Amino acid sequence: MGKSNHKKHKHNHKQPLFFSEFAHKSTELLTKGYYRGQIFSFTTHKDLLDLTSTIASNGRHTTAGVVGAYPYKNATFRVGVDKDSKIAANFTVSEKFLSGTKTTASLSFPDYKSSKLKFQCLREYAALAMSVSLNQYPAIKFSAAVGSSSVALGMEAEFMTTSRCFSKCSAGINMKGLNCNASIILENKGDLLNASYVHYLDPEKRNAAVVQFTQELSTKRNTLTVGGSCAVDSHTAVKARLDDRGRLRTNLEYSFRPKSCLSISGEFNTQAVDRSPKIGVELAIDL
Repeated sequence: MGKSNHKKHKHNHKQPLFFSEFAHKSTELLTKGYYRGQIFSFTTHKDLLDLTSTIASNGRHTTAGVVGAYPYKNATFRVGVDKDSKIAANFTVSEKFLSGTKTTASLSFPDYKSSKLKFQCLREYAALAMSVSLNQYPAIKFSAAVGSSSVALGMEAEFMTTSRCFSKCSAGINMKGLNCNASIILENKGDLLNASYVHYLDPEKRNAAVVQFTQELSTKRNTLTVGGSCAVDSHTAVKARLDDRGRLRTNLEYSFRPKSCLSISGEFNTQAVDRSPKIGVELAIDL
């Protein structure tokens, strides 16, 4: 399975989530694992070196590549080669200068425009984050959240130095209980309303139901999506989602060894029964 970039933080009841983590659980339940093509990846380990080979196809395009990752203390060096012999390198270093803070610098070659400098600060009743792209005309993104682990208010903005204007501006509220998580976020400079709710059905939070409602305020266009996940056993999980356009997606994930799993996804349009369903397969093997 593809790994999420989401970072988990240990919060006490006085620390809110970062704004980027608002609605993360609902988004993960409704999007993660639903793939239409085929992905096969194999990872091997030798000392500190991790080597991953990947082949992906969506029916029209096929990509392949090998990525090597070498971590050393608080730094990681990655080098990738694709099927066209193009080489890409990335160097990432993280440092905690003060308690509750984290600074990360990521340098990429030859695509240097994706290089970034990130800063995070997590305190009681406040969570701040800032990132700056390291190029000639950097984009500056800033987010802040205040509150606790139960209720938090937050905002996020991105300023483009090329046009000297804000390209993104969002604000929202996140509420968390023992067995539920809800959020309301106003995105796209106030034009998109996104409301979501997740309810966990067991203490381990392996079984859940989720609902998401979005509305473009300028066009009054609405979208309603419901879904859920169910743990069949300790190795098998099933997910499904259905939107108001009749698109039904399902996902079966089977973990046959640590960090290795087989995922089969299906998509079917209930309003167009004459169309063939779309099937996706993802196989990840960690040797």
